[in-house]
Amino acid sequence: MGILGIYLTNFARTTQLDNLRSHLEKEARVTAEASIPAFLGKGSPDESGDILAKKLGKEIDARVTIIALDGRVMGDSEEDPSIMENHATRPEVRAALVSGLGESTRYSTTVGQQMMYVAVPITSQGKVIGVARVALTLAAVENSVGHVTLVVSLAIVATTALVILAAWLIARATTRPIREITRASRRIAQGELDQRIMVGTRDETGQLARAFNEMSANLNKLVGEISAEKTKLATILSNMADGVVMADTEGKIVMANKATEALFNFREEEVVTKPVIEAVRDHEVDEVLKLSLSTGQQQIAQFESGITKRFIRAIALPIGDDKPAGALLLFQDLTEMRSIQTMRREMVGNISHELRTPIAGIKAMVETLKDGAIDDKEAARDFLARIDSEVDRLTQMVSELTELSHIETGRAELRMASIDLNRLIEEGIAQLNPLAQKQQVDIVTDFASNLPVIKADKDRIRQVVINLVHNAIKFNHPGGQIKVSTRSNSETITVNISDNGTGISSDDLPHIFERFYKADKSRSKGGSGLGLAIARHTIQAHGGKIWVKSEEGKGSTFSFSLPLKTGLDTEL
Repeated sequence: MGILGIYLTNFARTTQLDNLRSHLEKEARVTAEASIPAFLGKGSPDESGDILAKKLGKEIDARVTIIALDGRVMGDSEEDPSIMENHATRPEVRAALVSGLGESTRYSTTVGQQMMYVAVPITSQGKVIGVARVALTLAAVENSVGHVTLVVSLAIVATTALVILAAWLIARATTRPIREITRASRRIAQGELDQRIMVGTRDETGQLARAFNEMSANLNKLVGEISAEKTKLATILSNMADGVVMADTEGKIVMANKATEALFNFREEEVVTKPVIEAVRDHEVDEVLKLSLSTGQQQIAQFESGITKRFIRAIALPIGDDKPAGALLLFQDLTEMRSIQTMRREMVGNISHELRTPIAGIKAMVETLKDGAIDDKEAARDFLARIDSEVDRLTQMVSELTELSHIETGRAELRMASIDLNRLIEEGIAQLNPLAQKQQVDIVTDFASNLPVIKADKDRIRQVVINLVHNAIKFNHPGGQIKVSTRSNSETITVNISDNGTGISSDDLPHIFERFYKADKSRSKGGSGLGLAIARHTIQAHGGKIWVKSEEGKGSTFSFSLPLKTGLDTEL
């Protein structure tokens, strides 16, 4: 029916257009004959052509245009030719001059309607002297075609409606139960597992509906249990500190938790279905995975990730007993544990070394005294003074170790109070002036005026200043100078302690704030190597920063900054 309607509509339109085209061609040729005198007359061709066009337009009830060979409009039944643009490029005009007949259908901006144009050449004695064009709107054609289309459409709609109604009435009675089952099945497929079908018949369709309802209830219960377990498992995996990856029998990733993403710097969606080795980029992991899949046994390996530079233990566990259906990879980050172990070993070694030297010296001096030097009063006094110095050094080391331990474990408490930092620094310098004079080192100050009062632990900040100034004296030379300055801005106060002493090598500079680290490898300058570590922890506990700039042989500048406002807890 639809095809027939389309055919009839197209046929009606084609017929109407052909009739209109023939009519316009006939009128155009009449116009061409009538226009010859306007071209050959003695008067103005433009004036006589325009009069003729308007006259013919009224007679045939169409738009008539008379055009010269150069495209200039000589006359038009609808417009003043003097304001009309050149028509040499109009498709119907060009076609008329080339083939003797031109036709074009387009929208006319002059009359505001869709128009059909037909043009023929104007000839005199076998010579083309112009073009006659006749045009009519397509409104009549469209109205006629629209009428035919309406009639055909109504007929099609009526017939189709009758057919559909009859088919629907027939099918409705026989397919309703099937439709109910189909609709419920689709909803179940979309996740609506509580669907039930109400069918009152006892035939095969009713039995199918009851079986469907039973299946739906069981499926709803089963999916609920699976969903709960899946949620529980996903929560566990997501919150695990260890990385977990599930791989299939080909070693390709099925899933990976967030901890694994952090360990190897990837996103799960980027690596799923890819081989494990492409994600972790370590052959040891690939080896333990392959061994676990081939042997069905647990495999363990430790390695340093080339991606994140972390030390990791990989445990491969086969899924299944006889023939593994895949494997679970468990990744444990051992970086912190390894760092703690290394730190513990280094600390024990450093403490042992620092204690061994003074204890050995004390032991040697005691044995010398026992061997008779005690009877030499001058030698005995010298040995006792040296023993006393070494004991003081040991006492200082134990005290600093205890202080550092308290700070690092958070057991040290900050006693915050308002302090004048310039005055506090002066107190520390005054305490060290005797040592500076002994070492022939000059200490100068350059304090900022009107320095804001800050909240800080007075004793701990004073100790930081003393440690830094003491180091500047110790690693200076006779005639050297130390400059202590303070500066402030809207957020911080900065203290700079500069010297022109021995300086620090570029190799030692990155480690200078580490525990027991000494730039003086000969250890001739003494000290425990803990002062700068304590200073760093103290400044950081106040929310500040500490740093150093140095050039070997030219001196060093140690600086620290403290915030003017702090929201710190009172515990380090």
